Amino acid sequence: MTYCINPWCQQRQNPNYVERCQTCGNSLFVNERYQLVKPLRELRHQQYTEVFEVDDRGTRKVLKVLKEDDPKLIEMLQREASVLSTLNHPGIPRIEPDGYFTLTLAVGYGSYILLHCLVLEKIEGQNLWQWLEQNQPISQKQALIWLQQIVEILALVHENKLFHRDIKPSNIMLKPDGQLVLIDFGSVKHGTKAYLSGIRKGLEGTIILSSGYTPPEQIQGKAVKQSDFYALGRTFVNLLTGNPPSSFLQDSTTGQLIWRDSAPGISKPLADLIDSLMAFSPNHRPENTRVILQRLEKISRETDELMQAIESSIRSSLSQLPQPLKFFTEQILKNKLQRLAKQSRIPKIALYGRSGAGKSSLINAILGRSVTEIGLAKATTQITEIYDYERNGWKLRFVDSRGVGDSRDHAAFQQAINDIVQNKVDILLFVIPADERAYVTSDIDFLTELKSTHKRKHGVELPVILVLNKIDRIQPTSEWNPPYNLFDSQTRDTKFKTARQQAKEANIRDCVMARITEYKTLSSMYVYICTLWDEYDDKRYNIEELALRIYKCIPDEAGKQGFGGATAAITLKKAVARDYTFVAACLAFLAGWFPFGDQKGVLSIQRRLVSMIAQIATNADQSNEAEKLLRQLGVQQADTKSPLSTTLAIGEAAIRYFIEQDSTIEQAQQAFTEEKERREPEFQEALKGGTNKVVSKLREIDQELYERYGLPRMYEDDKDDIL
Repeated sequence: MTYCINPWCQQRQNPNYVERCQTCGNSLFVNERYQLVKPLRELRHQQYTEVFEVDDRGTRKVLKVLKEDDPKLIEMLQREASVLSTLNHPGIPRIEPDGYFTLTLAVGYGSYILLHCLVLEKIEGQNLWQWLEQNQPISQKQALIWLQQIVEILALVHENKLFHRDIKPSNIMLKPDGQLVLIDFGSVKHGTKAYLSGIRKGLEGTIILSSGYTPPEQIQGKAVKQSDFYALGRTFVNLLTGNPPSSFLQDSTTGQLIWRDSAPGISKPLADLIDSLMAFSPNHRPENTRVILQRLEKISRETDELMQAIESSIRSSLSQLPQPLKFFTEQILKNKLQRLAKQSRIPKIALYGRSGAGKSSLINAILGRSVTEIGLAKATTQITEIYDYERNGWKLRFVDSRGVGDSRDHAAFQQAINDIVQNKVDILLFVIPADERAYVTSDIDFLTELKSTHKRKHGVELPVILVLNKIDRIQPTSEWNPPYNLFDSQTRDTKFKTARQQAKEANIRDCVMARITEYKTLSSMYVYICTLWDEYDDKRYNIEELALRIYKCIPDEAGKQGFGGATAAITLKKAVARDYTFVAACLAFLAGWFPFGDQKGVLSIQRRLVSMIAQIATNADQSNEAEKLLRQLGVQQADTKSPLSTTLAIGEAAIRYFIEQDSTIEQAQQAFTEEKERREPEFQEALKGGTNKVVSKLREIDQELYERYGLPRMYEDDKDDIL
């Protein structure tokens, strides 16, 4: 289906692919490059522009066409092109240097029109006005995530002495990976000295109005950078309440919106921040984006009140608990409680590999979606680049040294090492095709120096995982029949494999062994994988094993938290969820400990557990779904007589329902019943033996998690004598 760009053409739509419009004869390839695909919004006569989706040699983009030959409108379109060409951020649409152009079209015999055109990156997803029509108002957690994203975008805009002047939900896009994108820069204004002098004289010029979002000073033609803050605050009132700001009354004295009662789940500090953004006078709003980000960081840093209450309650009872249980509780508070409080940091993963090693496809496979083409590349040198990828608040940072091992430029060699060390990464993924061995010596020289420099700088070894990629292309290439059990001859089953398939497995085994031997001085950790994955084929293999290895190597709980939430590996999500379940079961047991039993505390812990497992699975706030699952499991009040087995059973049910694909509520209920029936007799028997037996049982589960998933133990081996 193709469309004609001519606004006066009587037949805008052509049913079959043709190079020219069958009615007016104009080319359907705009500028001899962009093939028209479809309009992206309903065409209305009062709109000054029409927007089309176009195909640019296989890449979908957006074409804006100005219908009016008006100098002011032309200036705004040209300004949008100029501004977007200078701003580089994943939250701002990209434009190529030749993205703005004019086009002459025939509109009749001997008559022509000049159209002004702008081609932009096509942002997949919905704008927030559309999103809110289909979803409930956002939670405080989501508000903090989205606010930070938009303020970081505005920071770049304001640093370039620009004001957006039209922030509202319909001008913010939500991409599938969770990144917000600020669009429609046609209203942007340069905050030059001449402009600021002009607004004092009432000479601003074009005034942009969006009902309910435009601040008073902008209505008067005197927009400043704080005008964007006003519109941002009103945007979040809409998102937090589900109602447009124009639907709320205003305080007759201060002019502030009366909206807080419509968002009861929002804390006072966040509500205060939003009200400060919407202050009537620009002088009473935050001075700049840095001030807003500092306040957001402070709000985010505050520990969850529920977890604070639980910790305080448990600590107050520690002195009265038997010694074994007291020690075990101290370990929970020391090592694990922060994970339930949802503290996390951005883990940094260094990538090393030459062009063609498959680093981009590796990132896609880890995150479970095609994101590398939209990642922010922040060049630090000609050798190293930094990419941030985000999924609804979970973020990973990849530090990419672009394979200088094959270079004889010692300065570049050293610069790449310095950049990776300076970034203090958590882990290094050394990516090579499994069948490649051309650069072994230079690779080892580079990485030996890198590890040595890292150890001197940071005092710890840099974990290195040898990632042997592209095992699918090992001969015979036409065969692909995983799984491949390469090194355990006793369990390797060749009964159902053909001779060619067996040859494939043997060749993979030989290649992997050769690479392990060659790089044995570099690392004892290795994973053989395939990352081939596109719209036509999916040969991904062993990615979950790689994700689990990375998770084990990250040195701290906060970094593990960030990585576990950002990946798409089901095995890893289940591992993290079971770790949460174990911690929650211990806390529920302590909260219900006689004579300090607290039914509300036990139920709060269980609700928190289900909400967190739901979030691990979906990377989004699922509080309502969590409450629904607990009701369907019949857990509407706490069972203080068997909180351990009940909480473990709730965790298993939540894992089955939220993380395992295509699971039903009936399967979740079955998992709950089976786990409860399995655990309850064990704990009842342990309780008969006193606290030592209970602690021993908990440590059995702790050891099981460690052996199966490599999760950190709850206790320290060298302190066993305390028990």
